[in-house]
Amino acid sequence: MEVALRNLIENNIPELENEIYPTNAPEGHTKPYLVYTRITTKKIKTLEGFTNKEYLSFMFSIMANKYKDMKSLTKKVEDLLISLPQKQLDGFYIEDMDINNVHEVYEHELKVNRGIIDFTIYFEEVE
Repeated sequence: MEVALRNLIENNIPELENEIYPTNAPEGHTKPYLVYTRITTKKIKTLEGFTNKEYLSFMFSIMANKYKDMKSLTKKVEDLLISLPQKQLDGFYIEDMDINNVHEVYEHELKVNRGIIDFTIYFEEVE
C-alpha cells in the first residue's frame, strides 16, 4: 500500500515527484517534500482466519519553506486521498478513507512549515 500511495502522489502532484520519504528526509532538503510514517496496521480476521482486508493509518507530513506552498500541497494531497474510496489502486480496492486530523505547525529546528494529514485507509488486496 505504501508504494501504491507514493506512486499515486508522485503521478498526480508534480511538485512532490521524487520528494517522498519514509520517516525522514535527507538533511538540508530545500524543496517541498513529503515524509510519511505508518502509525497503525490492522488485519481483519474472521472465524475462518485472516482475510485480504486490512486498514492502515498513516501520518503524512508535507514540508515546505513557504507557508503558502505547504498549504497548497497539503490541500492537494488531502483532496487526492479523499478521492480514493470505491476505486482500484495498484492491486488494492480502496473501500473507505477517514481523514482523522489535519493540522499544521512550524518546525523551528528545520525552519519549515509542516502540514500534517493523519488518515486511515481501508482496503482489500485484489488479484
